[in-house]
Amino acid sequence: MLQIHKLSVSICIFLVLSCALYSCDATVEGSVLYNILRKLKFRVTLISEQFPPRLANYDVLFLQDILTFMPRVEEIEDIQNFVRNGGTLIVSGGDQILMESLAAAYGLKLQSLPNRLEYAGRNEDEPFFPLNAVDRIQPRAYFTIQNNQRDMANLYGIGNQAVVATLQDGAGRVYFTTSSYLFNEGGLEHSGNAMLFYNLMSTLPTRARIGLAEGIYLSNNDYQKNTFISYVFKTSWGLAAVYICLILFAFMALRGRRFGEPLNIRENNRRLGSEYVHAMTALYQKGNTRKDILQHIREKFRSDLGSRWRVNPNLDTSAFMEELMLRGLVDEGSELKNLIGDLEPVGDISEIQLINIAKRVETYRVNANMR
Repeated sequence: MLQIHKLSVSICIFLVLSCALYSCDATVEGSVLYNILRKLKFRVTLISEQFPPRLANYDVLFLQDILTFMPRVEEIEDIQNFVRNGGTLIVSGGDQILMESLAAAYGLKLQSLPNRLEYAGRNEDEPFFPLNAVDRIQPRAYFTIQNNQRDMANLYGIGNQAVVATLQDGAGRVYFTTSSYLFNEGGLEHSGNAMLFYNLMSTLPTRARIGLAEGIYLSNNDYQKNTFISYVFKTSWGLAAVYICLILFAFMALRGRRFGEPLNIRENNRRLGSEYVHAMTALYQKGNTRKDILQHIREKFRSDLGSRWRVNPNLDTSAFMEELMLRGLVDEGSELKNLIGDLEPVGDISEIQLINIAKRVETYRVNANMR
């Protein structure tokens, strides 16, 4: 237990230092939250104009400080179905009016506070995250969550007023926090907020696929207006695809035209395979490579037979022939069986024997339509 506690403290320190590091380094791609999630080995997709929300591709939908979102009924239903089917929804702060649309879908109501709530304590007697219980967080929230209909767990807040709450819906779970400060760059510099964030991330599957939306969550109709432009002309890989298409078009347009008409694919004067083997035999006869040539002919022939009849060519001869027969091959007069046997001589083989075997193989190919 002591080792686990030390590990949790170390991760908490890592989150705090990461925030400080990313706040000093403006060259890091993405927000602080995005980069920390990547450091924790999650597979994060930053939802933006170029990458619309695809709930089927996520395990977690993380909405952080959403200020621009006009949800329609069907979009809220899609998010609810995503949760019911086992997904996790995390809603962290944002515009109160826009957040009420999602909260109302789960029977919750938001209530404004007269003053900003700087600190919030743990409300549950038994902590929801018992391994690394955090007693106090710094939310800097302006409104709280009230439970009207659902069985909601009030994790942090003041009395019955929750700033962090959670509830089960079907096979998934929803986390609501009214604080946009809790998980942003400044908020994660506080140890209590960082530990709460670590506890929350510990409940997610290993290498979970997270769809992260920060500041804006466009509707499906908004994406349909500029899908082609966003995908093709506003991303580096989209422009690369355009350049590749242009190069392929130029290649296909100019192919064969620079040095005359394209050649006919069908060549009527192609040499027979036996002529090729005869020529190779003449070239390699001084090197005494007749056995190598015979082995090449044997392996190629068995491979072609195996491909034609879907049989493993590496089987021994008897098993190979048996499989060929089972798949419908008719060997009249045991021609094929004798030919395969001659392709595996025990002793040395002469050039004449090699050429005769090559001609027999070529003849069998022609008769069996194996070209």
